[in-house]
Amino acid sequence: MLHWDEDLRVAGTGLFLDSRLPRPACFVSHAHSDHLGAHVQAFCTPETAELAAQRIGIESVKTLPFGESFDAESDTRITLISAGHVLGSAMIRVERPEGTLLYTGDFKLRECLTVAPAQTLQADVLVMESTFGKPMFRFPPRQQVIDELIDRVTQAMAAGRQPVVMGYSLGKSQEIVRILTGAGLPVTCHGAVAAINRVYERLGTPLGPWRAYEPSDFHGRAALDLAERGVLVAPPQVARTGFVTRFDNPLTIMLSGWGMLPGAQFRYGVNHVLPLSDHADFDELLELIERVQPKKIFTHHGYKEFADTLRGLGHDAQLARKDKQLMLFE
Repeated sequence: MLHWDEDLRVAGTGLFLDSRLPRPACFVSHAHSDHLGAHVQAFCTPETAELAAQRIGIESVKTLPFGESFDAESDTRITLISAGHVLGSAMIRVERPEGTLLYTGDFKLRECLTVAPAQTLQADVLVMESTFGKPMFRFPPRQQVIDELIDRVTQAMAAGRQPVVMGYSLGKSQEIVRILTGAGLPVTCHGAVAAINRVYERLGTPLGPWRAYEPSDFHGRAALDLAERGVLVAPPQVARTGFVTRFDNPLTIMLSGWGMLPGAQFRYGVNHVLPLSDHADFDELLELIERVQPKKIFTHHGYKEFADTLRGLGHDAQLARKDKQLMLFE
């Protein structure tokens, strides 16, 4: 049921899956840039449509709420369910005469504060991301990571150090903001984060009290006290820029599943990398398979060795494409 045509396409149809090239018809699982293309028509959730509109032009969008089915073609019925990745992220279940296919896009099964929990449906064919498809990527308990984050930030502020917590501007940063405000900490957000925050809030996802970054609040004679301006939440690309380095001895923290890798703090140029991820870890990947009970599995967007692991466990599994798959997008 799956065909590789420079990108993933449902066999026997014109429906592409998360293509980055312009397509006549494409399912868009979520609004991260590595899953977007300037399509003639896109199928996605209302939340993804609004978030994607800020990033790329799509001529026509058919929005589907979770659980509602739609006939994309005469013999092709699609249903979207929550993927638990970022706001509006969806898996797509495709029903055709030859069977059913579930494509995950990026997903996680763990609960979080800003995204609806992931759902699963049975399918004959499972096409799944495998970003963290090695056994070393077993994340510690979520609350343990949150407690460490709050502890490090609180200690930094007590010592007069500016905490800068970094995560991708769409998804991770909003979770960070909600965690910090929920702990009663003041929060200021970089402009890229603030723009997405406003969309989240407009779409009904509360983040708690936060302020948008203004240089004068942090630098100069009129700068606010650290206790008032609080934690600065920013995207990771600012780690080595003057946005961060002009502070005297800041505490810099990145939140990413890649924090499980030795030396991750040097890769990102920060003091600490804490493993809080918007993706499934190794055990969640296996749990998804148990839930879906597929006859055939294709792996995509991750370690190619994961397909070998699945075959070793007795599954009929292979790569969705025959080249290097690892993409460090989260």
